[in-house]
Amino acid sequence: MIQPAHCHPRALFALLLASLLAGCLTPPDTRLPTRTPAPAVASTATPTPQAVATIAPETAVELHEMGWITFTASIEGRRDVWLIRPDGSEEINLTGDFPNGFAEAPVWAPDGSGIAYDAIPNADVSRDIYYMTLAEREPFALTSMPGFDCYPSFSPDGTKLVYMSERDGNRDLFIIDMEGNELLQLTDHPGYDYEPAWSPDGEQIVFTSRRTGNSEIFIINADGTDLRQLTDQWGLDWRPSWSPDGEWIVFETWRNGNADIYMMRPDGSDVTQLTDNPSEDGHATFSPDGRYIVFHSSRAGNFQLFIMEFADPSNQWHLPTASPYALLPAWSPVMVVEALEGGGED
Repeated sequence: MIQPAHCHPRALFALLLASLLAGCLTPPDTRLPTRTPAPAVASTATPTPQAVATIAPETAVELHEMGWITFTASIEGRRDVWLIRPDGSEEINLTGDFPNGFAEAPVWAPDGSGIAYDAIPNADVSRDIYYMTLAEREPFALTSMPGFDCYPSFSPDGTKLVYMSERDGNRDLFIIDMEGNELLQLTDHPGYDYEPAWSPDGEQIVFTSRRTGNSEIFIINADGTDLRQLTDQWGLDWRPSWSPDGEWIVFETWRNGNADIYMMRPDGSDVTQLTDNPSEDGHATFSPDGRYIVFHSSRAGNFQLFIMEFADPSNQWHLPTASPYALLPAWSPVMVVEALEGGGED
């Protein structure tokens, strides 16, 4: 495994850009970390596009049967939720009929039957959580509160969602059922809480919070008890996601001056660096068998999808999409998504 490098700050513009790419963070929300940065070292210029590896034929055959990957794609001014096979063989636009052209941050229902995401369907709505089954592909709103509702994550039994809501001018986490009924306010703190991810056993929820003045990763029981802080580094630590067995949390961090992917145990131990690239790597999620990780990276000159082997993170390759700007991927939790078998490019 690649070992963590020493921390150093990057230009403030880079941190602001990362915040804007977080999906729900909008231009007025530009609060940067308040922790005093480490002494600066040599400046890091914006990397030029790099040569990227392509998938090996034998790996492509294996990955073709490993479900689907959903992601956010920007094409011709629209931002939509798409699907692609892990070998890149097929693509489907799920939200292309949305009139306002904005939908992103998709996550899978645990049985692979549907996808939740946040979207702006028209000019009268700031942002809400939507859900669609893949069989019918008719989205319906689960939230309708003022402000941003986004970053949904399913409970492992598929009956509930945890998400971030800005209803009172602050950003806290709430749990609803699949009819949109509020069940629990999970957090209540002046610092922003966002990007929750439910653990595979249903017992815990990991999330990003700015309650310390910096974006760090916290974990809390699904009933709102036993809040614990897992990271404490200068720079952004965010976008946490669980391994299928619940043994690891992968996350994106700027602790080395640019975005890389790390992993740690659910108690914050065994922190290990998985990517080490001058470009931005982030938003990692596991394949259903835990053998691969899909993530987005700017190493190709703009944001594109990449896959790496969990056992050997140095083995990475590009997953080409039709979009010049592809990010926020999520791998299906099951190997076969029946509603999509035989589907094709939209």
